[in-house]
Amino acid sequence: MSDASTIPIDQYRQTLAESVHFSNKTINSNIEKGGIRLAKSQALDLPYISARTLLADDITIPTDYQANAGKIPTMFKIIKAAMLDENLDEFEDDLKNIANILKQDIVTIFDNPYQSKLKHINIRMRQLLLPKEESYLSISPISAVGVNYWLTSEIERIKEVRQSDDKFHNITTAVFGIGGSNIQNVGSPIFIRTLQRPIYLTAPTANDTIRQAFSLYYKGLDYYIPNKLPKDKLVQPALLAWADLVNQGIATTEQDLNNQDWKNKGIEATSTNMDSREAEQQFLTHILRIVLAQGREAKNSLEQVADRLPNITKISDETYDENPGEMVSKERVALTPLQHPSVDLAIQGLIDPKLRDEGWMTAFAEHLAKNIVRQSYEVEGQSNPVTFVLEDSTIPFLARRIRGLLYSHKELAS
Repeated sequence: MSDASTIPIDQYRQTLAESVHFSNKTINSNIEKGGIRLAKSQALDLPYISARTLLADDITIPTDYQANAGKIPTMFKIIKAAMLDENLDEFEDDLKNIANILKQDIVTIFDNPYQSKLKHINIRMRQLLLPKEESYLSISPISAVGVNYWLTSEIERIKEVRQSDDKFHNITTAVFGIGGSNIQNVGSPIFIRTLQRPIYLTAPTANDTIRQAFSLYYKGLDYYIPNKLPKDKLVQPALLAWADLVNQGIATTEQDLNNQDWKNKGIEATSTNMDSREAEQQFLTHILRIVLAQGREAKNSLEQVADRLPNITKISDETYDENPGEMVSKERVALTPLQHPSVDLAIQGLIDPKLRDEGWMTAFAEHLAKNIVRQSYEVEGQSNPVTFVLEDSTIPFLARRIRGLLYSHKELAS
């Protein structure tokens, strides 16, 4: 008669009742015992492998003991055989009887969830802090040894089939050191050895197209304005002449008291003539075409993966309102499926031509004018870059000119 057969059946039942799917010991064998056992009601019907999804397929996920104490490892050899409905021929008659009794208890053990020693999380437990509202949620990832046992069984089956059917790909496993010299301190050796042999997968190859598209979706297009003008017989002289005219003219307007009524109404202006308007048009048209071309490229990138983009129809955020002088909640509705609702209207219309109405032209003209003014330009044959002065006054002046180009040159906004 073996020692296992002398253990009272109540001790077997107690050990079974305290068994868990997820044990603290798999994180660190020196951690205080504790863990979680799932109930059938916690099954999850989703297309990936986990303890909860396997429960949804009526697969028995074996549990394991919480800690190596007394004769628990010895008892669990019988409990495991009963739980997995293994052949009992190798056991003595007394142990067979114990296993058959335990099978009746196993039928109901997964009716209710169970957890032990989780009121306080041990400091040795790994934790991930996930943002939740104004605080954080602490998550401690733990592997279920029963899932690893099931996966290993499937891997061994595939390896056997692969010997006669080369359509099956070889599954590579790695070596994961857990449990130290005595893995029985973590759990049943047969379970822990499967935990030590996880499936080895190579890192996925980055898909630049998808990554770029998601960046465009959430952040919009950070378009660029070339700071080095091409060797163009019209554009370069146009920039030099026009920038000088704008800088001098707006400076004069700022200082001329006779023009203050115009300035107070937000109408920035300067003297002009046919030559200056021609120079202005050459420079702005050059930049406008480059920026609109970037919008078309962004649209093509988004449309290539449109089926993978999130379907976000509206969001709520807080913005500062000067009238009440406080933060107010504001709802934003998606204007196009190619852009997140939070993206600036000027950028949304730049990417999706369907949004190019009067409101977009005003928003985009101001957006582009700000970027033009805040950048310096290198001109061949001139050591000093061309820059604009009086930024606040120049922006509305340029915005009107850009808006005029969008109106008069319809092909630029298509």
